[in-house]
Amino acid sequence: MIKKSAFLLLLGGIFVFASIDWKSDLIFSHKFHVQEVEADCQTCHAAADTSLMGKDDLLPQMETCYSCHDEDDTECTVCHKQPDEPVILPRVENYSAKFNHKTHIEKKTPCTTCHTGIELKETVTSSMHLPHMKTCMNCHAVPDTKEGCYTCHGKEEQLKPLDHNLVWSKNHGMAAESGSQQCQMCHTQSYCTDCHQGENLLSKSHPPNFIATHSLSYQIRESDCSACHEGKDFCIECHMNVNYTKPVNHSQANWATTGHREAALSDYDHCTVCHRPGDLICSQCHN
Repeated sequence: MIKKSAFLLLLGGIFVFASIDWKSDLIFSHKFHVQEVEADCQTCHAAADTSLMGKDDLLPQMETCYSCHDEDDTECTVCHKQPDEPVILPRVENYSAKFNHKTHIEKKTPCTTCHTGIELKETVTSSMHLPHMKTCMNCHAVPDTKEGCYTCHGKEEQLKPLDHNLVWSKNHGMAAESGSQQCQMCHTQSYCTDCHQGENLLSKSHPPNFIATHSLSYQIRESDCSACHEGKDFCIECHMNVNYTKPVNHSQANWATTGHREAALSDYDHCTVCHRPGDLICSQCHN
């Protein structure tokens, strides 16, 4: 029985730059080899320990299989759907040349951190079970400058996504709101605020009359204000020091004792425009 280790299969690089058009002839289950046989990843992918490039051939040769399977007793149909005309498994040639498996293994990075779910796969597909860039960003931070991207990418690569066309500057807002995690793989928050200045209600991120209507937008949660305006200090600075807008009913004589309770029971959402859960003003009495 082969001893099981913490590593669970390394199959190439990190970035998918092109799909491989092929029909798999291979019959192979990672799930069976990991869970039933308790095979160590390095038994099949021994070259991963010393691999310095994402394009290195880390897939096992047939001789590797025979280190565990008897060559004379194992029928070809055990591994091949068409044993008379077997299709050679394509090698990885279109991944980041700069990816270093050796470094990640030396840092004790489990294989499933990058190759998520590989231990449950029962078939071989054209994706080769290789991770996408969003998987990398679970551990790696977005670089401050474009030059930092070339730590992993080659300078000959086209880094700009295809949808970033001539009209992208006009319509990217909707894409950012619906899939901001995708944007965050390349852009830091500061990249956005260079154009969308949070302290300026008349900036590019808001229409000219937004200063007069922003309270309604906030109340109906039209968008996530906290994406740019962190904390309540931004609101307080304007509403307390520039344009004092304390609600009229807050000046009632009985507001602190009974007035606010009735208001909260009838329209609690209106209270949360200013008072969020854990507000120090509320917690003085409501623990």
